[in-house]
Amino acid sequence: MSSLVADTRLLGARSILRARRNPATVVGAIVFPLLFFALFNIVMRKVLDAQGFDYVQLLPPTIVVQAMIFTGMSSAYYVAADRLSGFSTRLRSLPVHRASPILGRAVGDLARASVSLVVIVAVGVVTGMRFESFGGAIGFLGVALCFALVASLGMGLLGYVASSPDAAVSIASVPYLPLLMLSSGFVPVEDFPQWLQPFVEWQPVTAVIDALRALAGDGDLGDTLPVAVGWIVGLGVVFAALGARAFGRSS
Repeated sequence: MSSLVADTRLLGARSILRARRNPATVVGAIVFPLLFFALFNIVMRKVLDAQGFDYVQLLPPTIVVQAMIFTGMSSAYYVAADRLSGFSTRLRSLPVHRASPILGRAVGDLARASVSLVVIVAVGVVTGMRFESFGGAIGFLGVALCFALVASLGMGLLGYVASSPDAAVSIASVPYLPLLMLSSGFVPVEDFPQWLQPFVEWQPVTAVIDALRALAGDGDLGDTLPVAVGWIVGLGVVFAALGARAFGRSS
């Protein structure tokens, strides 16, 4: 256990240091979320407010989920870079705990996700978003960071098979757009074609967005949170197992 903690701490510190030295990380963690927040506020707010929806409460959880997925996409980049540079191979030849590379990467990813989360929630509160309880706010942050971890584990898998770091990010963009746009993030599920509504309603991004909204006081927490937790736990277990296997086979 001491080896796992020590190795994870060192690799986590390395991950954070790499991110701090990369200007694109700052753009992805802070600038992009703010830009999307402003654009969707301008384009969609009046339309949905006119339909009776409180867009001040609806939008921030969507931007949070989007930012957490961006964290995962950067993880795909760093995993591919480590694999191609030979760092992953070097780690396998050293007496480090087998779980520490994945956990160390998770530490760095959660640090980046936390920056995005704080920025978005702060802007959301300034523009009118409110939490009904302190417990709801803590739950909001916890669910968002857990989803960021799952996104990181899932997207990181692509780094083990991509031909380059840039290719890893490009591949990671493929599931990002349909999962986000075909969700309840920007428009209600009822506004989608009827044949598409079952997918939109039950896919993981919708589940997490709806749970975050309920934690902020807009929705039924009993209906949304169990579904979101189920997706997060299930995908997290699968991605962690596949990631450990991919790390062992990477070259």
